[in-house]
Amino acid sequence: MKLENELKNFEQVTLSFVDEDGYPSTIPVKVVLADGKFTLRLPSGVRPESVSGKKVTLLLNHVTPLPTGGYTDRRYVAFKGVALVSGETLEISVEKSYSWDESKTPFPEYVEVSTPRARRYLETVGRRLGVTFKPSLGLFWSFFRAVRLPFLVATAVPVAIGVAAAFYRGFFDPLLFILTLAGLSFVHLGLNVANDYFDTLLGADTLNRRPTPFSGGSRAIIYGILSPSEARILYTSFFAMGVSIGIYLALTRGLVEIAALTAIGIMLSYFYTAPPLKLAYRGLGELAVFLGFGPVIVLGSYFVQTQRLSYEALAASIPIGILVMLILYVNEIPDAPYDKQAGKLTLVTRLSKAQTLSFLAISLSAVYLSTALIPLLSLGPPTVLIALTTAPIAVKVYRGARESFGEPYSMIGTMSLNVKNAAITGALIAAGYVVGALL
Repeated sequence: MKLENELKNFEQVTLSFVDEDGYPSTIPVKVVLADGKFTLRLPSGVRPESVSGKKVTLLLNHVTPLPTGGYTDRRYVAFKGVALVSGETLEISVEKSYSWDESKTPFPEYVEVSTPRARRYLETVGRRLGVTFKPSLGLFWSFFRAVRLPFLVATAVPVAIGVAAAFYRGFFDPLLFILTLAGLSFVHLGLNVANDYFDTLLGADTLNRRPTPFSGGSRAIIYGILSPSEARILYTSFFAMGVSIGIYLALTRGLVEIAALTAIGIMLSYFYTAPPLKLAYRGLGELAVFLGFGPVIVLGSYFVQTQRLSYEALAASIPIGILVMLILYVNEIPDAPYDKQAGKLTLVTRLSKAQTLSFLAISLSAVYLSTALIPLLSLGPPTVLIALTTAPIAVKVYRGARESFGEPYSMIGTMSLNVKNAAITGALIAAGYVVGALL
């Protein structure tokens, strides 16, 4: 940029340095740029000689206060160099500069980009002081963030559908329901942490400049909430607890069927991002999620209750499998540029914008078509048709994805609505089976 022209865009100009007593000091200055050097006029009472020869930082800053509070239109340019006396003024020969303009880099992205530098700085200071700096989140919130606890709805709803389908057939054991939900929830938490671990290790999350609450991973390792070794221990523990419950259910309810479904679930969960399979990196992540959160969970939950597999349970698994797959799919849209850069070739990275939106529309239509076919093919009660009432929400999800495509922060509302649609539609399917059994 032409600095001579840019100076007028910054109302606040300050000079920072370490004063003669060893304290950091910041003073307002007036500045003129000529021949690549800054000439500074210091306020009265500050002698140029007191700053001469010091390492200084010149900060040009602008903010626009909002009447309702806060600020907008934020930008700054910082220059580092050595100050030298030139008559009654100071000159700075610039050695280093950096800047930020909110109109070009949104604040959340700026924070994300700055985080690694801030961590390196704190680690350097910590080594010098013999102190370890870590984020000061409480234990609960650290756990909440690291395991992405709210996404357990993607397990709870398919389990509810499988158990409700069994209830419709006259089977229900509350203890078995609790054990099934607990075991599958542990596997899901293991999947979340393992996914973050390998996406960080392989660069997909590290390269992501614009994460959101629904995309870009939990960032727990990147932010220092978990160390890589702690993440490995955590996901291994979750998988172990899930497998332990699976073994108990296999021994008491059906060895071959439950052992097979448990093994498939663990394999899909771990190798979703783990080498050597790295299913998500090979364009198979969406299929893995559909199978894992659809047929595997629903058939497994149904079998634990009834001790048999059925086409009825398989039919019930199709709509929720697609819905949970679409949570992943829509969340992949803002991640696509960074995933592609990291070699994580998800389905979205392989499709054009038009193809991505077409697949979304077809998949959403398939949710409601497969739901309608359940009673039409005599595979479930007509009361499951209550789930069709969420179709207007699905239309809003599609429109939101179309209108905010490529704008991660604008897509947050759409991603949130998509999760709600999956939860509500799935819950209504489960309710349809329960009501059908009671009528």
